Amino acid sequence: MPSSRDSHHRFTASQSDGATHDDVVRVLVVDSDPAGRQEICQALERSGFELLETGSAAEASEVLRGEPPGAVVVDTLLRDQSGFAVCRTIRESPGTKDVPILMLSRSSSDMDRILALEAGADDVLARPFFARELALRVRSVLRRSGPAPGSARETEPLDYGPLRLDELRRSVTAKGKPVDLTGMEFAVLALLMSKPGRAFTREEILADLWSGSGARTLRVLDTHVKGIRRKLGECAWVVESVHGVGYRLAGLPQNDP
Repeated sequence: MPSSRDSHHRFTASQSDGATHDDVVRVLVVDSDPAGRQEICQALERSGFELLETGSAAEASEVLRGEPPGAVVVDTLLRDQSGFAVCRTIRESPGTKDVPILMLSRSSSDMDRILALEAGADDVLARPFFARELALRVRSVLRRSGPAPGSARETEPLDYGPLRLDELRRSVTAKGKPVDLTGMEFAVLALLMSKPGRAFTREEILADLWSGSGARTLRVLDTHVKGIRRKLGECAWVVESVHGVGYRLAGLPQNDP
């Protein structure tokens, strides 16, 4: 297998037709099975992505030491490490911690999804998959990793009690300290902070954030909220459960703005 340092770089048909390099999103595909990797690459290539492909966690780490890709698609089973370990490495590195990750799993169980999300994946897709759904999922995690064009939150940070969320900079602080959230955790918190005090049902949140990218389960959403609270630390109280409904921002003490 060629080294990740030279080839495993595919140019899409859209580039050959005149699209500029800046118009094309680079996706790193990590899968130890050559046939499975080819299946992923062909599906994404047809949708206009530029691809980098590697067959191991070590090769992926080498690629990630350079310019970060726009997104990563990684299988759970690799020949040298698990895909979960790759997710954690990406999230722990300052240069790649914000890169969207789609994990591919050979199991459709909620537990595998939850383990992937806890490792830092933004979304999980069970194999076998439809090529179109794979491309939609990648576009979905990319969309959630950046501010919505024309959004009022694109330039105006949101403040609520000890929290500040800046969608333009993709940053969250709690009592002035930075909080590193995954793309999906950021999107969930941004939705709650967009309408303080409003109780969002779980179904509403799922429909809003995963529109067009397939069905999700309530347990997966709960895992994202659990991750937000864990990372907020002593400010976790701000994200409140509403029994039988869903989630909202908790009321602030009298001395808070």
